Amino acid sequence: MQASAETAPVSVRGDAADDPAIWVNDSNPAESLVIGTDKKDGLNTYRLDGRLRQSLPGGRMNNVDLRGGFELEGRRVTIVAASDRDRNAIALFEISPDRPDLTDVADGLLATGLAEIYGLCMYADRSQGRFFVFVNDKDGRYQQHELLRSADGRSVGTRIVREFRLASQPEGCVADDELGWLYVGEEGVGFYRMAAAPDAASDLVAVDSVGKGSLVADVEGLAIYRAAGSGGYLVVSSQGDNAYALYRRAPPNEYVGRFRITDGAAVDGTSETDGLEVTSAVLPEPYSEGLLVVQDGDNTLPRAPQNFKLVPWSEVRRALQLEP
Repeated sequence: MQASAETAPVSVRGDAADDPAIWVNDSNPAESLVIGTDKKDGLNTYRLDGRLRQSLPGGRMNNVDLRGGFELEGRRVTIVAASDRDRNAIALFEISPDRPDLTDVADGLLATGLAEIYGLCMYADRSQGRFFVFVNDKDGRYQQHELLRSADGRSVGTRIVREFRLASQPEGCVADDELGWLYVGEEGVGFYRMAAAPDAASDLVAVDSVGKGSLVADVEGLAIYRAAGSGGYLVVSSQGDNAYALYRRAPPNEYVGRFRITDGAAVDGTSETDGLEVTSAVLPEPYSEGLLVVQDGDNTLPRAPQNFKLVPWSEVRRALQLEP
């Protein structure tokens, strides 16, 4: 399949763009944004046509994720979290329809104590009104932090509520808020499912492994396309062969198929993808069935620094003959 649009390149060459998130503006879907990390400079936000909207220098931000509905200063906002490799810390920002610029809301330096912070994803337990950030270290350690409002209600801090580890280097992860699962990738091995709740056992269940035909190391970004009930799909970056694997969202997460993004007339294909994100939200055409955003490790048409490609979910559905 082919991408329909691409973002402006990041500001420097080399391995810089890494992980995207998608902020859906519920008040005006046409003003929704792609948020992308530049792990040499900070965070960028892009419009749905790929134009740069905001550049926020802040150091080596590696992975980014977000959750809406967090109460701050009496408003419901979306919290955007990123892993800050310069400070081995969690960076926190807010965004909302009335304030669409990323604004720092961290209650000081949210240091993790990790030696090499790397991957990050978020989880919300909406039945209890609790929000969490998972971060990992290159040595395999994971921490689960709960987000806490400061005493004055204007900023956000964290506290560690659970720790566990993988045997080797992780990075990508994604949480299924509605079904209560966390999926974690182990780059050279495969990926796993485990309970996302902070008081749950940290038992890992292998979903798929490198070398079985559906994944080629490294296992990188993971994302969830949500449909009604437990329907939908899990998308995983198979970086080693420039492809993406698709699994059913509900356990046991049966394998569905694979696809690649190839060169089009105006937008080049993708290779060596790190992070990715997907939404099933109804956005302006051609994204009425949802949007997949993937990092491109080699931006070639024209040759330029790395960027992110935007793919209509309808193209994925048609290519793999998925049910509507």
